[in-house]
Amino acid sequence: MSCAFEEELTAYIDGELPAPRRTEVEAHLGTCAECRSTEALLRRTLSQLALLPEFKPSPDTRRAVLAKVDALPPPLRERLKALLRPSVLMPSLGMVAAVGLAVIYSGHESRGLDVTDAGTLELAANLELVEDYDVVGLDSAEDMEVIEHLHELEVK
Repeated sequence: MSCAFEEELTAYIDGELPAPRRTEVEAHLGTCAECRSTEALLRRTLSQLALLPEFKPSPDTRRAVLAKVDALPPPLRERLKALLRPSVLMPSLGMVAAVGLAVIYSGHESRGLDVTDAGTLELAANLELVEDYDVVGLDSAEDMEVIEHLHELEVK
């Protein structure tokens, strides 16, 4: 049977427990033979570990380990971050807007929307982006160009 204090013995030995809890653990050690045995085992293990020589990897070992780490695929968070960059996301949003415009146009031909006009198509394809610029207060072409190329300024 394991004791509720057993999990705190390592913190007790390392001196990491607050004073009130440390006092409780010390009182418990006086009454629980199982925890005293575990504490003694932990103390012996620490003293034996201290006697071991320090491990110093050779430069070749270090390079080999770092090469293996570099070869690992990037974490999911990094891959998602790369997918959500404006240079990747904006063309996708434009495609969604264009498809949406095609669906709307095919259902409402009688409204008189001129989809042959290149300006109308460009505005429709980037409507969400234009609305975002308007909310932020960007209105000049230079501002929009800076936003469009922000991904190039990101620190990698």
